[in-house]
Amino acid sequence: MEIRFGYKRDKRCKRLTAVYLLLLSAILSVIIFMVDFGYMEAWLLTVLGAVLALYILSIPRYVKVDDEFLEIHCIVEMTRIDLRDIVAIRRAEPGEYSNRLICTLGSYGFFGYFGYYLDLKEWDFIKVYATQRRNLVLIEDIYEQKYIVSCREADRLIATAVQARAARQQEG
Repeated sequence: MEIRFGYKRDKRCKRLTAVYLLLLSAILSVIIFMVDFGYMEAWLLTVLGAVLALYILSIPRYVKVDDEFLEIHCIVEMTRIDLRDIVAIRRAEPGEYSNRLICTLGSYGFFGYFGYYLDLKEWDFIKVYATQRRNLVLIEDIYEQKYIVSCREADRLIATAVQARAARQQEG
């Protein structure tokens, strides 16, 4: 059994991405056309290019559940969680995390919401792989790591993971 759950960007994410791209284009235009291109400008351009590349390479693509693992696939990165290690998987309520998460290292709306976010209520870091702010699924493992993913079919993702986890526990 292998089931994939795709990501869909919401309107807010698309707007923020457009704003960020316009802002980056404006900064790039100022650096190239208005300033004498020197060492500092080249350094700034290199850093902006590297950060932009890291964000683009970390864009979430889909979540896959098979017989052994729940996998969160990004363009280059993949997070693999053993189904036996999952302690809880549940739907996150719409306002449950939106007011208390602070982006510490990641993108805030640039092609999605992904990276490490600080939970102000529990003072813990949560790894977020979302492209919309609704239909969120919270996954906790035995190592006390928390992951939040967004999925158009959140209830089906939860049911599939719970069913595969139960089958995996019966095997071993």
